[in-house]
Amino acid sequence: MTTRSFPPGFLWGTAAAAHQVEGGNHGNDWWDWEQQGGILTGDSSDPACDHYHRFRQDIQLLRQMHTNAHRLSLEWSRIEPLEGQFDGGELAHYREVLTELREQGVTPMVTLHHFTSPTWFTRRGGWAASGAPAAFSNFVRRVAMVVGDLPGFWVTLNEPNIYALQGWILGEFPPGRRGDLRGAHRVLANMYRAHLLAYQDLRRLTPRVPVGIAHHKLLFLPAQPRLRDRAAAGLAQALMDRWPTTRGRLQKVVAAPADFLGLNHYTAQTVAFDALHPGRQFMRRSNPPERPTTDFGWAVDANWMRRCLLELIPRGLPVYVTENGIATSDDDMRQRFLLDVLDQVWEAIEAHADVRGYFHWSSMDNFEWARGYSMRFGLVAVDRQTQERTVKSSGHLYGRICRDNQLPLDGL
Repeated sequence: MTTRSFPPGFLWGTAAAAHQVEGGNHGNDWWDWEQQGGILTGDSSDPACDHYHRFRQDIQLLRQMHTNAHRLSLEWSRIEPLEGQFDGGELAHYREVLTELREQGVTPMVTLHHFTSPTWFTRRGGWAASGAPAAFSNFVRRVAMVVGDLPGFWVTLNEPNIYALQGWILGEFPPGRRGDLRGAHRVLANMYRAHLLAYQDLRRLTPRVPVGIAHHKLLFLPAQPRLRDRAAAGLAQALMDRWPTTRGRLQKVVAAPADFLGLNHYTAQTVAFDALHPGRQFMRRSNPPERPTTDFGWAVDANWMRRCLLELIPRGLPVYVTENGIATSDDDMRQRFLLDVLDQVWEAIEAHADVRGYFHWSSMDNFEWARGYSMRFGLVAVDRQTQERTVKSSGHLYGRICRDNQLPLDGL
């Protein structure tokens, strides 16, 4: 049997977002959304995993799993609770977190916007407002000046396509708009401008720290090999993977200025052309048949990861899998998936994809946005009453892989 060893220096990490783990974030749009009944389970994001106070313990757990990297976000609403007013105490807190990661031998990958925005920002129109890029740029510059010596990587934005889709088209995320195509267009155009400004500022202020975006790659597959299904799937993929940059022009998200590409991948859908529902409803989407599904109802197939990674080869940049995992209470399923998907990452590297790291979503079971605590992605279980952490069998398996920098020959 071939030894599936990963390249020297490969980053083995986990990922989390501030609002999902910290607790106590009452100054952003997701807290407001929660108060309006937007969480389907009725759960509260406070205290979440109380990571704000327990970060040292949590980082020690990461090291016990032999990870050497961690992706985290900085909560904008903590750092800038009012426009132009920066909280030195919160910036000092994040310096402590990043310093602790460094001292524990864990490279921080820092995300600057992971779905949450300050209330003052959203009340003036949020990402759909004309001043959004400049406001975000002010935040980015202050963060870079205070903690810029500590990150190993910057991620400017997390999943801009999903942010616009969920908030302005499907209405499942704040601000809860449905079918607002113009609003979604404005949001994406402003996020593109914000990324450009952030990229320029970060390259100037922290020239040694690579800068990228975490792009969500939802694969669309034709339901049948017929031309009309292939065309429908191709159109859906084009819309998902692009954002507006200038008037009338769309560009692939992964073509934006960057030093590396961040790939978030979870699932795929089949697309069928449906002539009975013309206009906006001419596509029917469903799970690909004969694939297992997660608690989210998403189909999973580890082979899709290799396909996503191979598609990025022509861009010619290093690639990091910035999110990947499954929501399941069946940890045996998670273990099998981990072995299968990492095997496909290895296969992609063998096929000359420049993949340099894998960040499992998520480090611990956390507040999964509108689904509350019902969706468990973590390698570490968290008791909601006591906040006790327990590394799952999947966490021990992942730790073994991280330690050895290779997949186990004996599987589970």
